[in-house]
Amino acid sequence: MSDIKTTPDFAERRRALDPAHSFIVQAPAGSGKTGLLIQRYLRLLAQVDAPEEIVAITFTRKAAAEMRERVLTALAVFTQTDSVADESEHDKLTRELAAAVLQRDAGAGWQISANPARLRIQTIDSLCASLTRQMPMLSKFGS
Repeated sequence: MSDIKTTPDFAERRRALDPAHSFIVQAPAGSGKTGLLIQRYLRLLAQVDAPEEIVAITFTRKAAAEMRERVLTALAVFTQTDSVADESEHDKLTRELAAAVLQRDAGAGWQISANPARLRIQTIDSLCASLTRQMPMLSKFGS
């Protein structure tokens, strides 16, 4: 992605990171939607009491796996290297958000790197199934 400050929707991308508001992100393939969602997820993760409080849902297992991998990669990359001079604004912001998450992780003892299953990044179907398992009597599921 080119320098994010040169993109026409720079202001909208920044607003989409505000956890006080909800957003719908629509854009063509290759425009950075997943990167924006990763940044929002990291922003939210740095502000909660437990990682399980945030649920990111998508349509396919492949997309959910990619999102999880990108969150974990953002956290791992932050711990391995310092800021790079030619780093894009997008990467710099992701690095800052990852740093906040790792600080929160250390303070709360989450150990996300050792327990990546605590990140609730899943498909719509798996979210529905987990909700159904929580109320087996009402759903008559498993009885």
